[in-house]
Amino acid sequence: MDTQFIISIILLVTIFEVFAVILFVKYRRGNIEENPFITVVRKEWMILFYSFFKWKPKKKEPHVQMFHYHKGSLYFWLFLALLHEQVIEGIVFHIYLKEVDPLRANILLVLHVYSILYMLGDYNLVRNNPIKIIKNNFILNIGVRRSLTFHAGEVETIQPAKTHYHKSGGMVHEKNVFHVAALPRVLTRIFGVTDELKYEIIFKKPLMARGYFGQKKVVNKALIYMDDPQPFIDALRTKIEEYHNEVELSSEVDSTAYIKKRESLIDWKAYFTLLILNVLGALAISPYAIAREQLNEVMGLSKWSFTLFYALQVLLEAGILLFLALWIGKKTGVKIPVIESFIDKSKPAIPVKKRILQSSLYGSLAGIVIILFSLLVSEPLGVDDSSINEPAWWLGILGSFGAAVNEESVFRLFLVTFIIWLLLKVKKGIITPFKKWFAICASALIFGIMHYSMAASNFEMTIGLFVSMLIINGIGGIVFGALYLYAGIEFAMIAHFTADITIHVIGPVLANLI
Repeated sequence: MDTQFIISIILLVTIFEVFAVILFVKYRRGNIEENPFITVVRKEWMILFYSFFKWKPKKKEPHVQMFHYHKGSLYFWLFLALLHEQVIEGIVFHIYLKEVDPLRANILLVLHVYSILYMLGDYNLVRNNPIKIIKNNFILNIGVRRSLTFHAGEVETIQPAKTHYHKSGGMVHEKNVFHVAALPRVLTRIFGVTDELKYEIIFKKPLMARGYFGQKKVVNKALIYMDDPQPFIDALRTKIEEYHNEVELSSEVDSTAYIKKRESLIDWKAYFTLLILNVLGALAISPYAIAREQLNEVMGLSKWSFTLFYALQVLLEAGILLFLALWIGKKTGVKIPVIESFIDKSKPAIPVKKRILQSSLYGSLAGIVIILFSLLVSEPLGVDDSSINEPAWWLGILGSFGAAVNEESVFRLFLVTFIIWLLLKVKKGIITPFKKWFAICASALIFGIMHYSMAASNFEMTIGLFVSMLIINGIGGIVFGALYLYAGIEFAMIAHFTADITIHVIGPVLANLI
C-alpha cells in the first residue's frame, strides 16, 4: 500500500472514532435512548434484510388503519436515478482501476454494492412502513430513519401548509418538526428537492421523536408531504372528534397506550450473545489450528494475522447465518433456552444441570464410538493415525470449545433450522418427527462432507476413507442435531465439546500412556 492510501485509511479511521465518541457522549447524556452502536448494527441489518426480502407488501393488520406516504413521492424517481448512477459508476470505476490499483478497485466495488443495497433496503422499508392508526394513537415510522407516536388528544390543530423559501431562493428548514416524507431529508438539503408540503399537525405540547441512531428530538409539529393526504387527514380529524366525545377516565394522555410493540425481526440480545460466543470460539480455535495444521504458514500469515483474519471471517459468516437462523427460527421454533433465560433473567423451564450432565454423557459416548470406529477401520483402510500432530492438551481444550460453538452455530442452529424451514415451504403443515430427523440426518451428512478438506490434507482419500469420514462425522452430527432440536443449541454445543475433548485430548493422552 502506498503512503497516500495509508493516510486515507488513517483519516477515515480518525473520523469514525470522532463520530463514535460523539455518539457515546450523547448516549451517556441521555440524548440517545439505546446503545447507539447496537442501534447502528440493528439498522444496518434491517436495511440489508429489506433489500433482499420483504418486497411483498405486508398484509393489512386487523383494527389498524394504514396510510402510505411514499406513493407519488419524488423519492421513487430520485431513487431510480441514484441506483443507475451507482451501478454505472461502480462498473466503470472497477474496470478502470482494476489494472492500475486492484485494491482500490475492490474497495470501491464493495462500497458501491453496499450503497446499492442500502438504497434498495431504505426504499423498501419506506414502502412497508405506512402510517398506522391504532385506536386513538398514531404511529409514524419513516423507515428506520425516524419515528414519532402521538395520541389524538395531543393534537392542537391541523391546517394546510406549504414550503417556505428565503428571498435568496433557498428553502427554509424549520426546526423542531417531524417530516412525514419518503424523500430523505439529507437529499432535500443536498439537492434542494422536496415533495409538496400539504398539511401540518401542530401539537399541544412538545413531543419526543426518534431520529437517526435513536437520537431523541423534541418536535412541535408534524409536516405531511403525502401526495394524497386527505384520507389520512380525515381519519385524524375523525379520531380527534371521537376522542373529545369520549368520557376520559384520566386527564393525562399517554401516547404509548394501546400501541402494539413493534415486533423485532429477531431476538437481538440472543443474536449478539451467540455472535460474541462465536468470536470467542474463533479466537480459541485459532492457536489449535496453528499448532495442528500450521494454517498460518499455509496462508502465508503470521500467527496474529491469521487469528485476526479467522476471527473476522467467523464474525462475518456467523453474523449472517445467526441472523437467518433466528429469523426463520421464529417459524420453526429455535431452541436456545439457557441463553434466553439468562437474557430474560428468568428461571429456565428445563432442568439445566440434568441436561448438561446428559449432554456431556452423550457427547463423551459419541466420542468413544468415533474413536472405536476409527480404530476398527484404520487398519483395513491403511490409515496411519500417527501422522496426525495433536498439539498440547490445553490447546485441544481451546480447539474443542471453538469447534463446538462455531460448528454447532452453523450446522445445527442454522442448517437444521433452514432444512426444516424448507420442508415446511415445500409441504405445508406442522413440524413432524420425520421432518426433524430428515433435517438432522441431512445436516449430519453435510457436516461430514465439509470435513473432507481436513481429511484430505492428512490422508490420501479413497472411497472407503471418504465413506468412513462421513460415518465418523455423521455419528456426532446426528447426536448433536437431536440434542439441538429436543433440548437446545447450548446442549448440542456441550455435547460437541465433550466429544472433541474425548477425541482430541483424552484419547491422545491415553494412547501415549499405553
